[in-house]
Amino acid sequence: MEENQIQARLRHVAGIILIAVLLLLAVGIGVAAFLVNSMVEVTNSQMRAETEEYKSRLNKQISSDFQILTTMSSFLEFSDVEQADNFAQILDESSLRNDFVTMAYFPVDNTGIVAIQGDPVRTSVQVTDMQPEVQDVVYRTWNGETVLSYLFESELIREKIFVYGIPVEKNGQVVGSLIASDQLEIFSDILSGDTVLGGNGHIHMINTEGRFLIRSQNAIVQEDIETIFEGPYFSDEEAERVQAALAAQETIYTSFRYKGHSYQALLQPVGINNWYMLCVNSMQESSGIYRIVMVIAVTFVGALLLMVILLAYGYRLTRHSNQELHAMAFQDPLTGGDNLRSFMLRLTETMPQSGDVNVVALNVHQFKFINEIFGRERADRLLCHIHQQLSGHLLPEEFCCRDNADRFFAVLRGTDAGQVAERLNQIVEEICRTALVNHSSDYRVMMYCGMLSAAECAAAPQDINGAMTRALFALERAKNANLSTVWIYDAELHKKEEIDNYVQSHMHQALQDREFCMYLQPKIDLRTGRLGGAEALVRWLPGNGRMLYPDQFIPLFEANGFSVSLDLYMVDCACRQLRAWMDQGIEPVPLSVNQSKLLFFEADYIPKLQQIIQQYNIPAHWITLEILEGLALENAEELNARIEQLRKIGFHISMDDFGSGYSSLNTLSRLHIDELKLDRGFLMEVVNQGNIRSRIIMEQVVQMAKRLGICVVVEGVETRENEELIRTLGCDFGQGYYYSKPIDTDAFTARFWGADQGKQAEK
Repeated sequence: MEENQIQARLRHVAGIILIAVLLLLAVGIGVAAFLVNSMVEVTNSQMRAETEEYKSRLNKQISSDFQILTTMSSFLEFSDVEQADNFAQILDESSLRNDFVTMAYFPVDNTGIVAIQGDPVRTSVQVTDMQPEVQDVVYRTWNGETVLSYLFESELIREKIFVYGIPVEKNGQVVGSLIASDQLEIFSDILSGDTVLGGNGHIHMINTEGRFLIRSQNAIVQEDIETIFEGPYFSDEEAERVQAALAAQETIYTSFRYKGHSYQALLQPVGINNWYMLCVNSMQESSGIYRIVMVIAVTFVGALLLMVILLAYGYRLTRHSNQELHAMAFQDPLTGGDNLRSFMLRLTETMPQSGDVNVVALNVHQFKFINEIFGRERADRLLCHIHQQLSGHLLPEEFCCRDNADRFFAVLRGTDAGQVAERLNQIVEEICRTALVNHSSDYRVMMYCGMLSAAECAAAPQDINGAMTRALFALERAKNANLSTVWIYDAELHKKEEIDNYVQSHMHQALQDREFCMYLQPKIDLRTGRLGGAEALVRWLPGNGRMLYPDQFIPLFEANGFSVSLDLYMVDCACRQLRAWMDQGIEPVPLSVNQSKLLFFEADYIPKLQQIIQQYNIPAHWITLEILEGLALENAEELNARIEQLRKIGFHISMDDFGSGYSSLNTLSRLHIDELKLDRGFLMEVVNQGNIRSRIIMEQVVQMAKRLGICVVVEGVETRENEELIRTLGCDFGQGYYYSKPIDTDAFTARFWGADQGKQAEK
C-alpha cells in the first residue's frame, strides 16, 4: 500500500513537473515569439528608413540632371547657338561641367553631335549609330516626350547608365533632341553594401518582373540567377504574394530561408520606371533569441528552477535591451517624448497621405542666456515644460518632438493656414504664460515659430526633408521679431533669400572671373538724332548661364561695401571699350559710369581713376562719372571740392536720377556739374498723368540748367511723343527703350558703327 502511495505520489509529482515544464515551454515559446516579432519590427523600420534614404538620393540626382537639361533646352530654344561653329565645344564643356558620361544633340531627321567624357567630340553622327536604348530615347523626344531610359550597360564605359532626353522646341515645334547619360552615385553604395543597415544588409534594384537591374556584391544568395523568383528566395505561395505586390507598385515586407537561416526583406517601389529596391537584412533573423531558447530548453532538462530563472532573466534582459535601443533610436532623453528621427518617420508616413499637414518649428528667444543666467538645470526644466504643454495641446492625429537644444517640431492639422497659425499662437501664449524660469514672473519667456502650410506640404508630399528645411527657413525669419510670433513660409521670399545668399557668397569670385559684364544704353543727341554717348550698365552672367539683373545684387553691394570694387571695375570696362574702339579706328562716344557714395569719398579714389585711364591711355573727357543727388545733401562743399579735382583731370560729372525724391533747384546752384539726368518718373508724370504743373517745373529745371551751362539728359524715353516733348522742352539728350534697351558691347558696336567703322549710324 505504501509502495502504491509512493508511486502515486511520484506520478503526481511527475505530472506536476511535466505540466510545469509544458507551461514553461509554452511561456518560453510565447516570449521567444514576442522577441522575434519585436526584432522583426525594428528591422523592418530600419530597412524602411534605409530604402527611403536611397530613394531620396536617387530622385534628387535624377531631378538635378533633368533640371540641367531643361535649362540648356530653354537656352537652345531662344538662341541659335546650335548653328554656331563652336556648338560642339559648348556641348562638350557642358557635359564635362555637369559630369555627364555623354551628352548629345540630334536635330530632327538630321545628324547630331555627341560629346563623350574623355574622348573627342563626334560630329555628323547618325541616330542609327547609337545603341538601341539611346535611339529609343531620341525618337521619343522627337515626338515631344521627356524621357528617362531604363538602366542598361553602356558600350563606351562598360558600366550601367541611364539616358535622359529632353525635346528642344522652337516656335512650338520640336526641332531636336538633347540627351545625356549618367551613372548614379547611389550605385556605389548599393554595389558595395558597406553602409546598408550599418554594414549588416544589402540592397538590390529590380523591376516589376523581379528581374535584377543592380545586384549587390554582398548578396547572401550567390547563385547566378536573373530574377528573385528563381532559386531559393521564395516559396511558391510567397512568390505569388510578392508578384501581386510588385504589379500593384506596393511596399511589401517578406522573408526567406537560405541554407537553414531566415532573412528579412523589404520590397519598396522607387517611383521611377516601375523600379523596386529589395533591401535584405543579412543577419540571421533573431539568431540571438534562438540561442536563448535553446539554452532554456537544455536548462529545463537539467534543473527546472534554473531554467525558470534563466528564462525570466533572458526575457527581462532582452526586453530591457530592446526598450533601451528603442529609446536611444526614437526617444528624446530629456523630455521622454519623440526625437527628430521618430518625428521624421511619422511625418514620412503621414504627409503623403494627408492634405492637411502643417509642419511647425519652434524656438525660444535668447535661450542661451536662460542657460547662462539661470543654469542648465532650470533651462532643462523649461524645455520639459514646453514639451509637456505642446503635447497637451495636440489633437489625436498630431505629434511633436524636440530636435536639439531649444528647437521643437510639431505637426498640426488644418487646411486654413490662418486658423492654424492662430491656434499655434494660442499654444505659444499658453506655454509662455505658464513658463516660470526662476519661480517668479520677472523673466518673460518668449518663443517664435515657423510654419509650412498644408498647401505647401501638399504641393510636394514626398519631399519630407524639403518640408523641414522650409519650416526652418520660416523659423529663421520669425527670429528677427522681438515678440512671440508665427511666420508662415513664403516661397517668393525664400527664392529671394537664395539669390541673396548666392550673391553674397559668389561676388568676389565673380569679379575675379569677370562675370560682371558691361551693357551699354545709347544717349541720342536730340538736335541731330545721332549717337551722343552711352551709359554703362552692369549685368551679372554666372557660369550657369542665368543672368542676374542689377536690382538683384546692387542693393546688397551697396550695403556690404562691395559696390566700391564693382564701380572701379566698371570704369575699367568702360576704358577698355574706349581703347578697343580707338584701336579699330572708331571715333568713340563718352561713356557714363555710375559711382557709389562709398567709392566717391575713398581717400585713394582719384589716384585709382587716374591709374585706370593711364593704363588704357584714354583721355579723361571720354568718361562721365554719374553720382546721385543724395551725396550733396550731406556735405555739398566737400563734394564740390572732389568734383573740381575730377574736372581738372578731365572727367565729366553727371547728377543721376534728378527728380526721384530729394531734388531741389538749390542743388543745381550748389554743385559744379557738367550733366543733369532727369529721372524717368519726372517724364512719366508729365506724359501719363498730364500734369501741367509737373511740366512747368520740368521746363524750368531744363531752362535753369541751360543758363548754368549744364547739359540735360532725360531717361525713360519710350515713344516718339516722349521724344517730341523733351525736344520741345529744350533737353539735349534722350535715353530709353525708344532708342534701345541696354545691349552688350559687341551688339552696340555693330548697331551704331557696323562694318563701316569710324562712322556713326543714324537712328
